[in-house]
Formats: sequence, structure tokens, C-alpha cells
Amino acid sequence: MIKAITAALLASAIGSVALAQSNIDDLVTETINFEKQDSDATATARKMYGRDFRIVQAKRVWLEEPTDGYDQMVVLLGEARGCATGCFVSALYYDDKQWLEVWRVPGKSVGLGPVAATGMKPLYDGHRLWQWSGTAYMAQPVPQERKNRTPTEDELKAATEALKERFKGGSEPLEPSNVLAQDVNIKDGDETAILVRSNYYCGNSACPVIFLDGKKQLIDVLEAWGPDFSVIDERDDNNRHLIEVATQDGVVTYSLGDKNPRSVINAMKITIAGQKR
Repeated sequence: MIKAITAALLASAIGSVALAQSNIDDLVTETINFEKQDSDATATARKMYGRDFRIVQAKRVWLEEPTDGYDQMVVLLGEARGCATGCFVSALYYDDKQWLEVWRVPGKSVGLGPVAATGMKPLYDGHRLWQWSGTAYMAQPVPQERKNRTPTEDELKAATEALKERFKGGSEPLEPSNVLAQDVNIKDGDETAILVRSNYYCGNSACPVIFLDGKKQLIDVLEAWGPDFSVIDERDDNNRHLIEVATQDGVVTYSLGDKNPRSVINAMKITIAGQKR
């Protein structure tokens, strides 16, 4: 059975400014588009999915480091020829007793990255990456390329004041060694995100991300694992772009200034392969 690796999850989440701030070409090393399929894998998959799907095409892959034991495969599923009504891609893992479906999303291809610290390869659905947490595949904020820089004195001052207000029980001075700045476009294109990475503020959980406007005034403070966030295309009623952040429970989307999230993408549920989702 798939093993939980909680310690590795914590290390990978806190140890780097993470996946959303990387080029997807650096994260995905292999793409499966099902132009070629494995006959044996397809025959196995059809036994599980053939009753509900007209299109069933499978290809064996390694989701973890190759072993002599468990099998894995990815499967293309569609109800109509040519994916006329849409298709799904699923990832299956054999646990020595049964085939488990550990991931399923709409699409016709899937990208795989290198084996992560948590023991399994990340999966790319064409829009976002899904990272294995140790117990399930978790959606990640949409990948975006952003450059890190050293925060200015005004930015450090504004971030410090924001943290004092947020953590009223106590705060710690910010040092350039544990703070990064990134230029972002929230509304006017001159905003800044301050990423705090100190053990004092992060511990073994989420880290503060402080959003400042062009005048270095506070917009909002969010908390993110990594800290990992993305600025997405959708805008709120104030014409600000919405923000995705990585959390322990999945990807959460916020409108800056709102207390409650707009939406949550939860962990992918694991099912017995062939069962309806």
C-alpha cells in the first residue's frame, strides 16, 4: 500500500519558495499523450472501465522509483469517440491487492515530473501541478515565473508593521536573509509580495505572504505553505486579481481583503479503480 511520508511533506513545503514560482518546463520531464498505448495495460484497464467508457487507453508508467513490486499506469477515459464529449486522464497504482485510482482530471494527456521527496512523481494536468503529499495528490497553485529580489527598507518596514498587527501575541524583526520580495500585478501592476520564510513565523506550517500596493501600503496578508502562491486571471469586484495559495488542505483562492476564501481545491480522493466518482 502507498506509504505516508509526512516528514518529507513538511520539509519540501517549508524548505523552498516552491512550485508556483517555477517554469513548468523545469517541473515536467515527461508527457504522456496516449498516441501509443500498452496493449497489456489497456486490456487490464478495460476490465475496470470498459463498462462505462468507450475510450480506454492505458500506458504503464512509474509514479515512484522503479521497483520489482507495485505496478502503475495512466489511463485515458472517454465516453464518445474522439473525446467528443470530453475525456479524463487517471493515474492508477496497484497495491498488491487491487488497482487504486489515485488521480483523475479532465484532459487528454498528463505530464510527469521527477520523483519528489514525498516518494511519488508530481502530475501535470495541462494547467496546474498536483504533488503527492504522502497520502494523496494535492493541487498546487498555477505555475508562474517570478523573480526574487531583496526587499527595500520601505517594504521591510511595511511588512514588519503588518506582522505586528497580524501576530499581536508577539513578533520578530524581519531580516533580509529570511525575506524575499517579488513584483506582482494585482491591479495596477506596481504591487509587491513579501514572502516571509523565518522559522518564527512559519514553524512547521504556513508562512505569511504580505501584499503591498505601489505606495507600499498594506493590501492583505495571506498564509501559504512554501510560501507558494499564484496571481490568477480572474478578478474581484475591486478589479484585483484573485490569489491562489497552497495550504495543508489544498489550493485556496482569495480575493485580497476578504476573510473567507472564494474556493478550495481539496486533495484528490483515492478510489478503487473502475468505481464511479
